[in-house]
Amino acid sequence: MPIYEYLCSDCNFKFELLRPLSKADEKAPCPRCHKDAQRTVSACAAFSRGESGETTPLAGSGSSCTSCSATSCRTCSL
Repeated sequence: MPIYEYLCSDCNFKFELLRPLSKADEKAPCPRCHKDAQRTVSACAAFSRGESGETTPLAGSGSSCTSCSATSCRTCSL
C-alpha cells in the first residue's frame, strides 16, 4: 500500500497515511484535531547508486531536493 500525505486546513498539521489506492483521494481525519484533511502533493526525489557507492539524482527527480542534507524525507517542509 502507498503512503499518502494529507494537510489539515483547520490546524495546518501535515501527516502521512498508509492507505489502499482506492482510498487515496478520500478525506482523512486529522490525528491532531480530528477534522477532515485533504490529500496533498508529495515532494519526492529518486536516486541511483553507482558501482562505487556514490548516489546521483535520476532525471525527473524533484529539483528542490537535490541539495537537501536531511537523512529522511519525513523531515522536509517543502
